[in-house]
Amino acid sequence: MLQTIPIDQVKEALDQFSKGQKYLYNTLTTTIKENQTNEIWFIHLLDELRDNVDLFENINEQFLDFLQLQIDWTRQSKTVLDTFRAFQINLISCNTKHAQRYLSFLFTIFTISEPSTNHLPLHDFAHETLQQLVLIVPLASTLLCPIAEQHFPFMTKEINLQISYVKNLLRSLSYLSIQRLRFLEIILSKLLRLDVHASRQDIIREEKSSIESELVFSLEQLDTNDNNTNGMKHDQADKLDCLMFVMFEYINSICIENGTVNYEQTKSLFRDLLNIFNKILLPTHDSSHVQFLLFYICSFHTDFSDEFMNNCWKTFVSPSVSMTFRQSSICYLCSLIARAKYITIRSVLNITQLMVDWLHAYVSTTETNSGNANPNRHLPFYAICQAVLYIFIYRHQEIARLPDGIEITLQWRIGRIISSELNPLKYCLPAITLRFAQLARNYQIVFCYSIIETNNRYSLPETFSTNDYHNVNLPSNILYSYFPFDPYVLKRSLIFIQPIYNDYRDENDDSNIGKDSDDNDRQEIDDSEDVLTSMMMSTTPGSSDSLDHLPITTMSTSFKNSRNPPSVLPFGRSPGFRNAIN
Repeated sequence: MLQTIPIDQVKEALDQFSKGQKYLYNTLTTTIKENQTNEIWFIHLLDELRDNVDLFENINEQFLDFLQLQIDWTRQSKTVLDTFRAFQINLISCNTKHAQRYLSFLFTIFTISEPSTNHLPLHDFAHETLQQLVLIVPLASTLLCPIAEQHFPFMTKEINLQISYVKNLLRSLSYLSIQRLRFLEIILSKLLRLDVHASRQDIIREEKSSIESELVFSLEQLDTNDNNTNGMKHDQADKLDCLMFVMFEYINSICIENGTVNYEQTKSLFRDLLNIFNKILLPTHDSSHVQFLLFYICSFHTDFSDEFMNNCWKTFVSPSVSMTFRQSSICYLCSLIARAKYITIRSVLNITQLMVDWLHAYVSTTETNSGNANPNRHLPFYAICQAVLYIFIYRHQEIARLPDGIEITLQWRIGRIISSELNPLKYCLPAITLRFAQLARNYQIVFCYSIIETNNRYSLPETFSTNDYHNVNLPSNILYSYFPFDPYVLKRSLIFIQPIYNDYRDENDDSNIGKDSDDNDRQEIDDSEDVLTSMMMSTTPGSSDSLDHLPITTMSTSFKNSRNPPSVLPFGRSPGFRNAIN
């Protein structure tokens, strides 16, 4: 039977090691490593170390690193793990400088993937130790967030490591509730990094190419790959899909108890997510999926969706917020209103009325001195004008079903806005402008085609360019347009979003509303069929996929004009405007 190592021998080995003599130390570490599976022997050694923590007062930190990193703790029994915990807690209680090292060790354990659905015993050990350590050493809580962020697996690491780490971070919030905001911020910032590296267009392209390549295989070969149908072909998207699924499950675990929504807990979590949205989501350009966590939690109660929309609106109207953030906030607002099924049509009308009132006030203050001013000064106006058109495109069927829906829309007096000298139809996305023109003509709200044709005559067609550094207007060409709640394309986690998501539907209802055979009344534009094709897609009209279907002449409308148009254009209603629809 292997004899235990006397504590005096351990002390002598450490003393000689500190003097540069490594023979006894190497012998000691080799003996421990070779006999780590001998449970009784290893427990006795750890007990001896626990009773002599003064050995590690100022030196011998390398031996602590050896115990934490060179021992295979996944093979140890619960008794050994409990003994090691007692040793580390006793050590940190005597000298808190060891807390950071031990916390790093615990967070490293979080990355070890679980072999099954059950919790790994080592994970239970890490959580129990972390909970006990924070109670004994309160200052250890100040080290948690930097260490948690430092040990978060890089996005190129295996998905199992990332899932395990995120699950354990979320599990730790059950006893570290004060750290929830910061931990969620760390997790979402990492998810955002994955998100921006897996754009919606790249994911769709990968899926399409994968489907095309699979067509060359026989049905028998396809049957053998059925187990992979739920995965994403895009590597970063597949990781993001799995992590988003974990986050949606966490939201459900916090917000739903016995099949009903726990309002207070949901409100607390929503406030944390809203703070994170203002801090890292709103300033991030071109994220595609992470923001759907807010989209999902807003569906639990109207108070949350109202608060989110109020937050976006306050950001937009705040004069102290940069113009880019103001545009981004209105993009979030209009995209949520257009896509969320849980927002009632009456709420849609009320919010849109608020936008229209702002537009009229803006037009009133600028109509006397706008002239041919630089349109970059009015980007918030163009952004909110496009938002109104966008909302109407997606919710016009529900508005039309209301007894007073079209009447309320007529009270918006959109004609005054689009015929103002600011000329918003010139700078909105062409697909949105043309689709709204078709709907507005059918519902007899306003006639837009004469304005669109006049803009086309006075504008040079240009595509976006990143190589022209001489034209200062080109980066704002047309309008900064970003619709964050465009379709969710991650397969696994889609089940959480699909029931509450409003896809674009074209029931050809507008084609049956009093078609007029007169060509002058129709005011057809050459590319209107292409716009209808793009609108049939589920993505936002004017997105990169939709724009691919448009002729190059409608890809963008430059702020540069071929010749200066008159300050007041001859805008007006169609001479053949039909009677109001019953």
